Amino acid sequence: MLEIKPFRGFRFNPAVTGTLDNVITPPYDVITPDERAALAARSPWNMVHVILPKPGPDGGSAYDHAAAVLQDWIAKGGLCRDNQPSFYLLRQQFTDLEGLSHTRRGFFAATRLPESDERHILGHERTFDKPVADRYALTSATRMSLGAVFVLYSDPERRLAAFLAQMEERPADLVAHTFDGVQQELWRVPADPEVCAFFPGKTLYIADGHHRFRTACTYRDEMREKLGHRPDLQPWDFALMGFVGFEDAGLRVYAAHRVVKPYDGFEFDTFMDALGKWFDVTPTDGDLHTLVKSDPEDGVFGLAVHGRGQYLLRFRGQREALLGEDRGPAWRALDVALLHRGIFERIMGMPEGAEYGYEKSLSTALEAVNSGAALMAFVLKPTRTEQICACAEATEPMPEKSTYFFPKLPTGGVFYPLYEP
Repeated sequence: MLEIKPFRGFRFNPAVTGTLDNVITPPYDVITPDERAALAARSPWNMVHVILPKPGPDGGSAYDHAAAVLQDWIAKGGLCRDNQPSFYLLRQQFTDLEGLSHTRRGFFAATRLPESDERHILGHERTFDKPVADRYALTSATRMSLGAVFVLYSDPERRLAAFLAQMEERPADLVAHTFDGVQQELWRVPADPEVCAFFPGKTLYIADGHHRFRTACTYRDEMREKLGHRPDLQPWDFALMGFVGFEDAGLRVYAAHRVVKPYDGFEFDTFMDALGKWFDVTPTDGDLHTLVKSDPEDGVFGLAVHGRGQYLLRFRGQREALLGEDRGPAWRALDVALLHRGIFERIMGMPEGAEYGYEKSLSTALEAVNSGAALMAFVLKPTRTEQICACAEATEPMPEKSTYFFPKLPTGGVFYPLYEP
């Protein structure tokens, strides 16, 4: 059964670190190498020194160096542990891709990790061994849950409204402006038994942080193997999670548009003929984003081809016929599944040398097509939250980059220690 609890978190002390604008960051997996270098140069307290560590001056392990940096921050008073178990409220103010301002509200709590026979925390993405091994090594070295798993919950009756409304009662305890353009505000609030009582029997859906979640479970299992499965709960039986309600007005899911690089053997006329067997293909000089977004049907894409113009695609066939029946209906209903398996694999027969990328900014994708850096770009609608839930419940992992939740949860607002003092 789902269980959450308050915890004694570690938080930065701005009186020691200086402005948290130079300290708190988005998650490690959205920070490029160039951004990592720029952030590291901002401050010796910046989170990239720990979440994207480099080997120490003695040439030792990067993970051991991250642990040493973290302990140095604690020793110097820049990172302090709260004296009472608490929840931590989060308010994020941001501007979306269309220039509109939004506010998203949530909170951080320690969440008990499910046992192998429990299904109350569900994910929709496939995970890979390499990033899990990387995060596991960092977790083992630091003994800290550094980055939160971003989870969604349903509260249609607004039972947690009064708990979240505490953000309106006083100024935030911590404020930071992260480089992704988001204002992050954090409040430490007392443990609230009504919040703990709300979650048993509920289901959480992972929005972002599938590898962090699998890492936490792996670390828990390894600790049990080393120390034995104790009857009383241990710190490693829990992980740091950030909660946002499905009903929150600031919840945004972006599409990751696909950009296909030029490759040998592409024949435009052959491609269009093959596409026409499954899609209605309409030339257009209109705004592809508006045309796709405003169409009420699924299976609608925008297509821009270098030197060949723009098109609106509407699928008119049976999904089972094009996609096969080896995957379930929740997966086949996804537009990204129709694009990946239907267009890329079955229609285009993507050759081994072909590559495609992901771009949440449509203007950037179209600029690449216009310049010839990309052969074509496919414009998608965002995946709907009910589709995310359906795939998670059916254990049908979505194609890679099927969702892009923005903003990401900040890293460095609060840490959950995997040990007791």
